[in-house]
Order: sequence, then structure tokens, then C-alpha cells
Amino acid sequence: MEKIAVLVDSCCDLPQEYLKKAGIYELPMQITYHDKTYLDRKEISAQEVYDKLPVEIPKTSLPSGESIQETLNQIVKDGYTHVISISVSSGLSGTFNFLKVFLEDDDRFTSVYFDTKQVAVAAGLIAVGAKDQIDAGGSFEEVSLHVQKMIENTVVYFCIPTLTYLRAGGRISATAAAVGGMLKLAPIITCKADGSYTIAAKARGMKKGKKMMLNFAQEFLGDNQNYLLAVGHGADEAGGQKMLDLLHDNQIQGQQEFLGQVGPALGVHTGPGLIGVGIVKL
Repeated sequence: MEKIAVLVDSCCDLPQEYLKKAGIYELPMQITYHDKTYLDRKEISAQEVYDKLPVEIPKTSLPSGESIQETLNQIVKDGYTHVISISVSSGLSGTFNFLKVFLEDDDRFTSVYFDTKQVAVAAGLIAVGAKDQIDAGGSFEEVSLHVQKMIENTVVYFCIPTLTYLRAGGRISATAAAVGGMLKLAPIITCKADGSYTIAAKARGMKKGKKMMLNFAQEFLGDNQNYLLAVGHGADEAGGQKMLDLLHDNQIQGQQEFLGQVGPALGVHTGPGLIGVGIVKL
């Protein structure tokens, strides 16, 4: 009889209530400061990373081979026979390709691995959809097909109030950051088909940025009434709630909804104040 586990990395920002479920396993990204490296969520929280940003912007890197092997061993120990692996976009991280090597070499279970081409709450929603179908009695094949379909029907948008952290991480030039700062631009970033970042629009301030993300969400959904919705924030829960309220005020309400803080892997490159929206059409 199939017993199916879901394996995610911490870039997926899976909601806390799902991380607590049996059969969900999370691989921690590594957060590196000048004097120490921490395992994301296990040894350092997203809030702690945000609190330290004014002092030091850390580096982020893939889960270690040791943590991957330990997690796979635990999955086997817990009696799972099948693994559905859901990873942050390979266009943004090497996690998918690194993990793939471990899964292909492990014959203790049957596995399938997915590159979501997404990041943060959008990737997390795909894992939510997979777990929901497993809990509803879906077979390994059915859940795998469902995950692939969700990947093809997922979008994420996030708006950031400052270009400072993108500049610090080498994502944009000093000139672009300076001009953007003078114009008070709040770029809205999304993932392209290949999973890499692109700027969908540039808003004059976060208030306009939220309205533009609402418009993008409405355009993506059309008449669809069957979808999952998540709002992520960077150390700004009130701002995240306002975004969710704005969506609700415009009749965008998912079958399941989540509001939570995005993890360090995204936060260190965007800084505090980020507001993001992820949607998966079912």
C-alpha cells in the first residue's frame, strides 16, 4: 500500500499549519553570516533574519547534502514508500538539481521531483494542493499529475518598497537603485516561464503596487472560482492583512487562504516591507 510523503525546501514558504502535518518534510536552506551558518527555520527564524538586516545582509545557499540525507533517512524510518518532491524554481536556486541526484540514487522509495518554476508562497501552495489530495486518498500517480497541472496554473507577484537590498545582492545596478529611490518606485516582480525573475510593473509606492497586484490577480483568475490563495509579507503583517482585505473586497477569495511571513531566502534579497500574492488555479 502506498504511503506518500511530500518533501519541500524552505524557500517554498509552506504555511505553518502544513509544516506540522504528518508526511510533510522540509529541507532547510542555509543562511550564512560572517561568523556562522544557520539552518533556515530550524536554527534561525525569518523574523531574526529581518531584524539583523540593518547590521548584516547574509548569504543564502542550498540545503546541505547532510540535511538532505538525514531527511530522506527519516522519511524511510517513518514508513513512507513514495515521495513527491516540490522545489523552488531551478531558475533561482540549485536546490532542485542537487536534490534530484539524491532522489535518483535512493532506491528505498519511489520518488518524483518537481521544479515549480516558482518561489515563496506560490511554491508553497503547490505543496498544499499535493498534501490535500494525498489526505483525500489520491494515489501517487494521481497526485503527481495534479502537481504538474498546478505548476502550469500558478502565479506569484510581490511588490517591494525599496531597491536597496536588490542592489546589495547584486540583482540591480547602483544607478538603477538610485533612480528608483528618487522616483519612489516599488517594482512588482514575478517569475517567468523558465522560473527566473522579471519585473512585471513599476508602481509609484506600495499603495499603488498593491492595487496593481490586485489587477494582475483578477486578470490571471478571470472567471475561475476554484483556486488557492496566499499572501506573504516581509516583516509587515499589517501590510499583508491589508493586501488580503483588498483582494476580499474585490471578490478574490480562495478555497483555502494563507497569510504568513516569507522566509529569509527571499527576504534577504528584497528586505522588509515586501508584500506578495500567490495563486494556484485548481
